[in-house]
Parts: sequence; C-alpha cells; structure tokens
Amino acid sequence: MVAAPAPEHYLVLEELIDMNQHHLNALGVGHASLDQLCQVTMAHGLHSKLTGAGGGGCGITLLRPDLEQSVVEAVKQALSSCGFDCWETSIGAPGISVHSAASLDAPVRQALDGL
Repeated sequence: MVAAPAPEHYLVLEELIDMNQHHLNALGVGHASLDQLCQVTMAHGLHSKLTGAGGGGCGITLLRPDLEQSVVEAVKQALSSCGFDCWETSIGAPGISVHSAASLDAPVRQALDGL
C-alpha cells in the first residue's frame, strides 16, 4: 500500500477499522466517548477506532489521500466542539517483521544465547 495505494485498499482498510472497533467494544474496552468520536467521523464519511495500549482514551481516524482539506477541517471542528483534541500525523512504517537468528551477527547471537 505504501508503494502504490489504490482506492480499493482504503475501502478494505476502512472496513477493517470498523470491524476492529466493534470487536474492541465487544471485549469491553471501548468507551462512550470513543463511540462519540466514531459517530462524529462517520457522519463525515470517515472511519475511526480506539488505538493505543489503553488508559489514554485515544482514537485514530483514517484520512484517505483523496480527502479534501475542507472535510478534514470540518471533522476537526466537530470533534473539537465535542471536547476532543485533534492531531494530524502520518503512518507507513513496516508492520510485523520476522527475523531469523541466522541473520544476526555472531556477537549478537552469542549475547542472546547467554540470556
């Protein structure tokens, strides 16, 4: 997705975000304020979910690359009027990586063997 994002990738990602948020609520780790955040962003056609390790009350909203800045500003205003703080950031770091012991330098392997 980083090299050549396509609109259909974002449709799948939006669906996964919605599913994940529903799963988090079913697990009992949701909160009414995060439901409100999701409702506000959904009213603007955006998808949000709980994020973080818990205790911080943070959510993340996916902003598609084709999204007009006026929509972003309208959502930020709507969220701010509900008492939320908003920050824009970007993501794109690699996800899970698998490393084999064979790829490690000998001194590193020896150090790990001693643990």
